[in-house]
Amino acid sequence: TDTHAYYVPFNNGALSGYAARVSLSDFTSSGVEYLNLADTNSNLKGFYGGFATDTHAYYVPFNNGALSGYAARVSLSDFTSSGVEYLNLADTNSNLKGFYGGFATDTHAYY
Repeated sequence: TDTHAYYVPFNNGALSGYAARVSLSDFTSSGVEYLNLADTNSNLKGFYGGFATDTHAYYVPFNNGALSGYAARVSLSDFTSSGVEYLNLADTNSNLKGFYGGFATDTHAYY
């Protein structure tokens, strides 16, 4: 975004849900914010790729111990656990898991 760089959690020695963002105007340790997506739901870890819109950071589901369909997004204006939303794409179709990248248009997220 214009104000922050967003980092996607995958594996920090174990599958991870720790998402971070860094202020572009304060690229020091004091400009770092983070949250553990897995604190919201233990399946929210092991992402592979992400993207941002004007309102949300999206995390692409890959492998949370098995191929995963758990997609997460975080509000850019509330980068805390209360700003986390998620859905399990595999609840719609069991083949919707193990994604590798994604992107957004004005109206849809694509995995």
